[in-house]
Amino acid sequence: MLNSFSNKAILAKARAMYGNRLTEDDYNEMLRKRSVSEVAAYLKGTKNYADALSNINEATIHRGQLEAMLRRDLFNRYVKLCKYENAKGREDFYYYIVRESEIDQILRCIMLLNAGEPEKLIIDLPGFLISHASFSLLELAKVRSYEELLEALHTTPYYEVLKKFPPDEKGQIDYTRCEVALKTLSYSHLIELARRSFVGKTEDEILEIIKIDIELTNLNIIFRLKTYFHKTPEEIREYLYPFSCKISPSKLNQLVEAEGKDDFLKAFYETRYGARVKDRDYLFIEDYTKRVNYLYNRHLLRFSIQAPSVLYTYVILSKVEISNIISVIEGIRYDVPTAEIQKLLIL
Repeated sequence: MLNSFSNKAILAKARAMYGNRLTEDDYNEMLRKRSVSEVAAYLKGTKNYADALSNINEATIHRGQLEAMLRRDLFNRYVKLCKYENAKGREDFYYYIVRESEIDQILRCIMLLNAGEPEKLIIDLPGFLISHASFSLLELAKVRSYEELLEALHTTPYYEVLKKFPPDEKGQIDYTRCEVALKTLSYSHLIELARRSFVGKTEDEILEIIKIDIELTNLNIIFRLKTYFHKTPEEIREYLYPFSCKISPSKLNQLVEAEGKDDFLKAFYETRYGARVKDRDYLFIEDYTKRVNYLYNRHLLRFSIQAPSVLYTYVILSKVEISNIISVIEGIRYDVPTAEIQKLLIL
């Protein structure tokens, strides 16, 4: 009886919160703004962000601060939803959002080390994560070398992954290989936890959500490495996550072997994913895959009766909204034509 109440509470609350999302009219209003301050002021007046931005000074806020506040707000909303979940043994699974954030900060540290600017990590370090992380984020912010990075992570599973990728003779750490290795570790652990924490329809839905997200990420990787870095099919395969869902091995091979952008897109449109967005004219492959993921998760949030699935999809859809807001801000900041910014929005 208690679990049934918990399930219904999460479904109702998540859907109500999603109902406060930004609309197409909201985005059109934001596109009329001319600065980050004006966008922030507008968001402050919406249902979704009024509380999170209630204390900001619109006149002085910058893009990094606004993005950090939006991500903190999503984390807080997620924590509130998790409090409705009272089933024992699922705590480790729901911790996934923290693990994702940890990996994001580690990768940002690596990027800044490669750029020779590691001291910048502290500037946008998410304060809300400090008390939840499995290692000291403040120690991570002090890192100034690869050796210090390993030392900061020596008690975590991330250490065993990163020690395989020492800097080259120019002092550069292979960011992409580190990213694939860290996220493969995270995905593997998440799938294992999903199988351990759930059963039946809930397990099936959660695993499908996760694997679709991974598979769409693989499509992004294939396209980017093929189009922008001219990697060979053999090289591309080394960067793919070893998980699949709706793309057969033969179709994946066709995508990897595609001669160029046009051949790739032709093969992509023949997949179950591509068929859903053939009518779109996006600038980047990520926009196609984001929309596919958005449509799939929006459908689940509306119609699934599995609370853990709805909770997970709510986070994915909220991340899409934050990404849309950042696209608007960046477009305004760099004076991109409104029509071009609109093409980047996932609605």
